[in-house]
Amino acid sequence: MTTPRYALSLLVSLLVCVCMMGRPQIGDGAAGDPKAAPRTAAPAATTSTPEIAPRRPGALVPLYISFAALQALDIHSTLRAPAYGGREANPVVDGMLGSPAAFVAAKAGMTAAVCVASERLWKRNKAAAIVTMIALDSAYAAIVAHNYALEARGAAPR
Repeated sequence: MTTPRYALSLLVSLLVCVCMMGRPQIGDGAAGDPKAAPRTAAPAATTSTPEIAPRRPGALVPLYISFAALQALDIHSTLRAPAYGGREANPVVDGMLGSPAAFVAAKAGMTAAVCVASERLWKRNKAAAIVTMIALDSAYAAIVAHNYALEARGAAPR
């Protein structure tokens, strides 16, 4: 059986690796290649150029994955807390703990809502979307670490 300290170090290592990953940017090569043929602008009246859709920042998908993983760890640690003498500080969540299925569904819905909101945000402000996801990941990493630390200090399961 793994210890909470091992699980936490594994989680932190995973988060660092996931955050360092990035999608390679595949372009047409004309922007950064000095040997590429220069582009010439066509008159606007003769042709219309299609609008290029904005690209999702490469850091967002790993941040979404780490956020979902942290939510799963939060669910695990919160559902185990009563066995170690812990309690939920949030009264809304505390009411859902009587039904683990409701708790898991609420967390899944909240996770999906955060990812959808971030997807909408990056189209207007890429930096804000990335900073928001980093802040949420950091906050939940602290919460999960706290939950497992309380479990590690607690007595044997009841």
